[in-house]
Amino acid sequence: MSFCQTVIEAQNLRKEFWGILAVDGVSLHVNQGEIFALVGPDGGGKSTLIRMLSTILTPDSGNAKVLGFDVRTQPEKIRSLVGYMPQKSSLYEDLTVRENLNFYAQIFSISPEEARIKEEEVLKFSRLAPFRGKRAFALSGGMKQKLSLACNLMHSPRILFLDEPTTGVDPLSRREFWQLLFNLKAQGTTIFIATPYLEEAERSNRVAFMLGGKIIACDSPEKLKATLKGKVMTIESNHASQVKEALLSAKPDLKIFNYGNELHLISEDILQMRETIEKRLRQKGVPFSALKMGEPSLNDYFLDLLEEKSGNC
Repeated sequence: MSFCQTVIEAQNLRKEFWGILAVDGVSLHVNQGEIFALVGPDGGGKSTLIRMLSTILTPDSGNAKVLGFDVRTQPEKIRSLVGYMPQKSSLYEDLTVRENLNFYAQIFSISPEEARIKEEEVLKFSRLAPFRGKRAFALSGGMKQKLSLACNLMHSPRILFLDEPTTGVDPLSRREFWQLLFNLKAQGTTIFIATPYLEEAERSNRVAFMLGGKIIACDSPEKLKATLKGKVMTIESNHASQVKEALLSAKPDLKIFNYGNELHLISEDILQMRETIEKRLRQKGVPFSALKMGEPSLNDYFLDLLEEKSGNC
């Protein structure tokens, strides 16, 4: 699928809090109908950037337009056309599912008749119809996120800004939430999502890595991973730290990224090293299994990027 129309465009956005730059000269564009993922460590500036683009915060300097409207001078026009889900739930816990939806309908001045039609539509879409009479505090974490999304759909936004919507949600609920996002994308909705989960970012059309208030890389997941220098070999072991120590003592420049009991080894000559790696681990008496070639992930790319940036500081 190709994307043509630019619906978000930012140039050199900056925002400072108490002398600390939260967003430092960010420029980006987002196209209509794409999922644009923003990833990075806590404190990297993701939430501040989303709040500026959704007009919750005003930039200190720089320019940004959303759907052709200026975030500084036309915030009300932008707010009527976008949805914004903050990290912290904005639901009214004592209200029922239906009452929360009606409250959002009133905020956006939707007529009662139109609100009833839209309510049924979003309840069906989010699969919350059986729970319409349930109070929000009694919902599971995943269902609360679905309700927050449903509330933001009451005024049919063209863009959704989502700030880490699946943090703390169980894997099944995360998968169901992302299926809702894919369905919205198929309907033409543009989704701008901040996420701490790189496996979620893999599902986006483009992903931007944010560090220290700056975007340090931005492209499709496939193109970013293609820039990773070297091949990937995976090793499974319950003694991952010992595996890493044994291999680095023999080859200090070998890149090794640890994911629990799985290690990713990255090197341009990793295929030729396989026999040497196995021999080294056996000599050191380190148990391992499932040594095999693998595909690079965004996690590999991001950790390599962070290592490179750290080395340049």
